[in-house]
Amino acid sequence: MDEMTTVRELRAGAPEATRAQLAVGRQRLLREQARRTRPYRVRVSRRYAVAGAVAAITVVAVIGTQVLGGTEGVQPGAGPGYTLELGSAKALLNDAADVIAAGPAVTAHDGQWIYTKTVETNVTDDEKPGPQTSENWTKYADPKMEDGRAGDDHSPREEYEFLKSLPDDPAKVRAKARAFFYATDASETRTEHEYRALTAVLSRAYVYDPEGLAEIYRALATIPGIRAKQVQDAAGRDAVALYLGSSGNETLIDPSTCLYSGIRFVAGSAGYEPDLKKGDVIINGARLSLAVVDKEGDRP
Repeated sequence: MDEMTTVRELRAGAPEATRAQLAVGRQRLLREQARRTRPYRVRVSRRYAVAGAVAAITVVAVIGTQVLGGTEGVQPGAGPGYTLELGSAKALLNDAADVIAAGPAVTAHDGQWIYTKTVETNVTDDEKPGPQTSENWTKYADPKMEDGRAGDDHSPREEYEFLKSLPDDPAKVRAKARAFFYATDASETRTEHEYRALTAVLSRAYVYDPEGLAEIYRALATIPGIRAKQVQDAAGRDAVALYLGSSGNETLIDPSTCLYSGIRFVAGSAGYEPDLKKGDVIINGARLSLAVVDKEGDRP
């Protein structure tokens, strides 16, 4: 009896999986396949996603514990340890959108604060060459950061309202993102502007409507030339790095939750800094914690 027949018989009584559930299994399968093989453009047909998810959920859980030592084994400054090119990010982003859209909303109300904890390494910082951990509290509703009073910066409340307002047309989403994070560099192309704006929205989506945030991922999937690679972040965790061209700016996505998890800046050419070569990670930042709290100074 072949493996597919065995899987079908084992799962004969199970309800049909939703698109979002298939997307989660597909993401895990892609990560495990990339981990075991040399870098190449990954293409996996959706018809294998159900069978793959059954095996991959267990395998990735075991492998992830072995590689990272579980959550207790995550060490700030431990990465980066590897880079695996995954090719075009289009399919990955569309799958991530399905996962996000099927998830819960994250909300806050006026008077609350957003707590974040991050770790960052910067190899060009001679005074603090090692990993630096920091905490920050941001007002959810801050009128001084709204209605253009702070340039193209925005309060978390304004970000939430922006996400709630998004249409289901990727071209219109890109246009709204360009207006929300307007151009500040005359040399920036429209594609670069859209990529910068959309990834900025991801990084600041502390609270969000799931369908609105999913539209950002779908819009990103339509950016020409957007690519992905599997890396380790500043906390030593697996991450998917999104990037465009050779600018060196990378946005990190958690492969388990599909949410923003950090940034990297990579040297794009030899001689960028003394002792650095093309591909070296200059800045590596990871978000360790994010929570809505009742007042400044509170921790989750």
